[in-house]
Amino acid sequence: MGGAVATPTPPDHTDGVPTPHAAPSGVSLGVAAAARRLGVAPATLRTWARRYGLGPSEHESGSHRRYTPEDLARLVVMRRLTLEGVPPVTAAATALNTDPSEAALAVAASAGDGSDDLGGEDVDDAAAAPSDAPAAALLAAELGVWSAVLPADRTPLTRRPSPAGQGALQRAVLAGDAPGAAAAVLAACSAKGPLRAWEEVIEPARQALGHRWEATGPGVDSEVLLTAATLEALRALRRPPERTTAVVLLAAAEGEIDPLPLHVLAAAVAANGVRPWVLSPGLPREAVAAAVRRTGPAAVLVHAERSVQDAAAQLGPLPRLRHPARLVLSGAGWAWAAVPEGRTALRAPALSEALDVLLEATEP
Repeated sequence: MGGAVATPTPPDHTDGVPTPHAAPSGVSLGVAAAARRLGVAPATLRTWARRYGLGPSEHESGSHRRYTPEDLARLVVMRRLTLEGVPPVTAAATALNTDPSEAALAVAASAGDGSDDLGGEDVDDAAAAPSDAPAAALLAAELGVWSAVLPADRTPLTRRPSPAGQGALQRAVLAGDAPGAAAAVLAACSAKGPLRAWEEVIEPARQALGHRWEATGPGVDSEVLLTAATLEALRALRRPPERTTAVVLLAAAEGEIDPLPLHVLAAAVAANGVRPWVLSPGLPREAVAAAVRRTGPAAVLVHAERSVQDAAAQLGPLPRLRHPARLVLSGAGWAWAAVPEGRTALRAPALSEALDVLLEATEP
């Protein structure tokens, strides 16, 4: 399990780490305060609760459910793994199956007396979401604890049993069978929906093929085939009638070259009756800004897998959005980037979280 991990000493404890029964009273948090502590949007926590069972467990009659230190500890695991690029389904399973008691001590010790809790439901999501990077020291301490309590034998995703469809996709790509690869992607998207197909079939297959390419030599042709097959399958998906005239604009951060995350998200948005507009990676910021002014979107999403070093340069040219339009920063690349002063942005490390924020933005 590794060596001992230091945890923050709370102000009212002078003898070190408190015992499990000595946690300060009032450390449970509402959804808005918990989201702020983790550096995610409140909509993200609601998604994790609804889809993966990572919801608040404390409930008092006549009040909203609240997150206990144990709940927060599990959320820290989920947050860390999604930032590492682990699919949310896998990250949630790990979080739920890991004993949170040790990390809960660190969360409780750092939570103080709960005075930063805004009560959760009575706070607007956009106002409650972090407009700057998460509290680095706090989150680093919490993640440091989890580096010791996470299972040491976590196996790479490529060693897990292949979900239905992943093996067929890999075989088609390795055989150079473009129609077969497109058919495998289309079957997965039709059965699971674009996002689950991405998380459970396409991206794991791409990672597995990537490890194979590292071991056997360049596999550029196979990578191009997989990308083309995925794009072809996404274009072939049937779209339901649009339920709104609202548009969401999807762009990549500068330096990003992978088109698949944006197109997968666009397919998921379209499947929910909303019109997406995808801007190709590599488009100059001025062109992205012009598209924002021309479309008046309900939300603008900027996706980054690589770490963003200068958020001001990335976001500065974009027009400021009028409420209730939202700026969404998706992907792990925004994890530690500071949002420029005067701007409000919602962070969504996983595409599933980004989808929920985009759909909320298009609600009447």
